[in-house]
Amino acid sequence: MPDNGLTRDASGKRTDKTGARDLTFSQWHRKYLSNRAYTTDIDFYEYRVEQGGQFVPKAFLEVKRVHVQQPKYLCSANSRAIFTLARQAGLRFFIILYAIADPETLEGHFWVWEVKEMEDFDRYSEERFTRFFRRYTNQQLVELLENL
Repeated sequence: MPDNGLTRDASGKRTDKTGARDLTFSQWHRKYLSNRAYTTDIDFYEYRVEQGGQFVPKAFLEVKRVHVQQPKYLCSANSRAIFTLARQAGLRFFIILYAIADPETLEGHFWVWEVKEMEDFDRYSEERFTRFFRRYTNQQLVELLENL
């Protein structure tokens, strides 16, 4: 990994420099654009860098805490828009819910739903949560993401 002046940990992974999310542009967008102009952030874009610096896209991830199980949050226009982008790009789309068991190690419990078609959003309900979400251990989620 070249030294490009970006903050990295001992293994070469990028670190978060500020620990705070800058919402300035989001506030600007809400203030000045009409309600016809929508935007959303993408929580995670999973990709790999292969030999020769080639970027290989893998998936989009929408990530929330596990208590957020209501369709109004999980099946919102934002999730549908990201799913549409994923499909157009030929990528997978996952909604991942988490509960951190150990704040020091960040190990946790995870529930993963790979949305396969737009109609899945209309079929989802809290009562059917376990039909859509599969529970993952910390290690199982590592394996899923590492092997995309």
